[in-house]
Amino acid sequence: MNVPLKIFTLATLFVLPMVPTFWAIQEIPRRRFRTRRRKMVWFAVVATVPCLGAILYWILERRHTTPIMAA
Repeated sequence: MNVPLKIFTLATLFVLPMVPTFWAIQEIPRRRFRTRRRKMVWFAVVATVPCLGAILYWILERRHTTPIMAA
Protein backbone atom coordinates (compact mmCIF):
# COMPACT_ATOMS: atom_id res chain seq x y z
CA MET A 1 0.00 0.00 0.00
CA ASN A 2 1.57 3.27 -1.07
CA VAL A 3 1.64 6.46 1.01
CA PRO A 4 -1.03 8.52 -0.86
CA LEU A 5 -3.48 5.63 -0.59
CA LYS A 6 -2.80 5.34 3.15
CA ILE A 7 -3.37 9.06 3.61
CA PHE A 8 -6.61 8.89 1.61
CA THR A 9 -7.78 5.89 3.65
CA LEU A 10 -7.02 7.58 6.96
CA ALA A 11 -8.66 10.83 5.85
CA THR A 12 -11.78 8.92 4.80
CA LEU A 13 -11.92 7.03 8.10
CA PHE A 14 -11.72 10.27 10.09
CA VAL A 15 -13.88 12.55 7.91
CA LEU A 16 -16.71 10.20 6.91
CA PRO A 17 -18.07 9.71 10.46
CA MET A 18 -18.12 13.50 10.92
CA VAL A 19 -20.59 14.07 8.05
CA PRO A 20 -23.72 13.00 10.01
CA THR A 21 -22.59 15.12 12.94
CA PHE A 22 -22.21 18.28 10.86
CA TRP A 23 -25.55 17.57 9.19
CA ALA A 24 -27.32 17.18 12.55
CA ILE A 25 -25.71 20.30 14.02
CA GLN A 26 -27.07 22.30 11.08
CA GLU A 27 -30.43 20.48 11.05
CA ILE A 28 -31.44 20.74 14.72
CA PRO A 29 -31.79 24.56 14.85
CA ARG A 30 -33.95 24.47 11.70
CA ARG A 31 -36.57 22.15 13.19
CA ARG A 32 -39.40 22.67 15.66
CA PHE A 33 -39.25 20.36 18.69
CA ARG A 34 -41.92 19.69 21.30
CA THR A 35 -39.94 21.72 23.86
CA ARG A 36 -36.89 23.96 23.79
CA ARG A 37 -35.25 21.74 26.39
CA ARG A 38 -35.63 18.70 24.13
CA LYS A 39 -33.91 20.61 21.31
CA MET A 40 -31.01 21.55 23.61
CA VAL A 41 -30.66 17.97 24.84
CA TRP A 42 -30.43 16.61 21.30
CA PHE A 43 -27.95 19.29 20.36
CA ALA A 44 -25.82 18.34 23.38
CA VAL A 45 -26.05 14.62 22.53
CA VAL A 46 -24.95 15.22 18.94
CA ALA A 47 -22.10 17.49 20.04
CA THR A 48 -20.93 15.15 22.81
CA VAL A 49 -21.17 11.80 21.03
CA PRO A 50 -20.52 12.88 17.44
CA CYS A 51 -21.38 10.15 14.95
CA LEU A 52 -23.55 7.99 17.20
CA GLY A 53 -25.50 10.98 18.53
CA ALA A 54 -26.31 12.17 15.01
CA ILE A 55 -27.46 8.72 13.92
CA LEU A 56 -29.63 8.37 17.04
CA TYR A 57 -31.15 11.80 16.39
CA TRP A 58 -31.96 10.82 12.83
CA ILE A 59 -33.51 7.48 13.84
CA LEU A 60 -35.32 8.45 17.05
CA GLU A 61 -36.21 12.14 17.00
CA ARG A 62 -36.23 13.71 13.53
CA ARG A 63 -39.57 12.23 12.50
CA HIS A 64 -41.18 13.83 15.57
CA THR A 65 -40.11 17.33 14.55
CA THR A 66 -41.27 19.70 11.84
CA PRO A 67 -39.27 22.20 9.78
CA ILE A 68 -39.39 25.82 10.86
CA MET A 69 -40.78 27.83 7.97
CA ALA A 70 -38.68 30.82 6.94
CA ALA A 71 -40.55 34.10 7.26
